[in-house]
This record gives sequence, structure tokens and C-alpha cells, in this order.
Amino acid sequence: MAEKIKSFDKIDYQIIKELSKDARASAAQISKATGINERTVRRRITHLIDTEAIRVTTIVDPSMFGYHSIADINLKVDETVYDDFVAYCKNNPNVCYIATGWGKANLAIETRFLDNEEMYDFINFTLPQTEGVEVINFFIIPKILYNIDEWVPIESDFKE
Repeated sequence: MAEKIKSFDKIDYQIIKELSKDARASAAQISKATGINERTVRRRITHLIDTEAIRVTTIVDPSMFGYHSIADINLKVDETVYDDFVAYCKNNPNVCYIATGWGKANLAIETRFLDNEEMYDFINFTLPQTEGVEVINFFIIPKILYNIDEWVPIESDFKE
């Protein structure tokens, strides 16, 4: 098992927990909730961002824009078209997640569509007609129960 990186401590943990509740919380609000000095909170947040332990970003809920049809698709992409296909996926507004993989599939994508017909066409026509791309399998996702934007490390990941 890989060793956990212990460069963050319990103060960082408390700050991360507060930010996970409300990413717009001010240093003053976090200080009040945790009892940590406000200046320390500001310095620690800057350090967490600079080390890329956290990032400040906007998370858009696709369903609020009508994207209710979701599919996770595992693909076998030939190495001769791999980089170009990844670039295509990055520029495709229906693709919201791309990951490399091992095994029968070497690329996984998560897609969102306005309706099932668009999703059907993408899985059954667009992808199979793309040279060097083979659909290995796919999962239609009726409901996401837990997402990455809700994940927080456990307290034991932080040193005393």
C-alpha cells in the first residue's frame, strides 16, 4: 500500500472541513468556527491552494441546465489516435470527465446529454464511427449518489 503524504496537519483538516461545508466562508468565519487565528487560517488556505491540495473552483450542476442523461463509457482507443481523441473529448461539451485506464479499456469518459436520444446516437453512432475508437462497455447512470465534490480526506490523513 502506498504511504500517505503527511505534510498537512489537524489545523489544515479543520480548515478543509469548514471549506467543504461552505467554500465561500471567509477566514474570519473559519476562525470563529474553529478557534484558529484568522491570520493562520488565511496563511493555511493560501498554502493549501499553492500546494494544490485544494483548488477554488465553481462546480456546475449539469441537471440544472437540463443534462439529465448520463453515461459512463469505457473505450479502447488506438495509440495512434489517442492524443487527438482525448483533445476531441476535452472540447466536446457532452464529456465532463476523462481518465486513462488499464485493462480492456484504456480510456473512460463520463458524458452528459440533454436527452436519451443524443446519448444513444453518441454511444451507438458517433463513437463507433470514430477511427481507432471502440466502445468496450457503458453504464447509463440514472442517479449519482455521491460525487467527488463531496469527498474530504479522513482526519487520520493529517499529522498532529
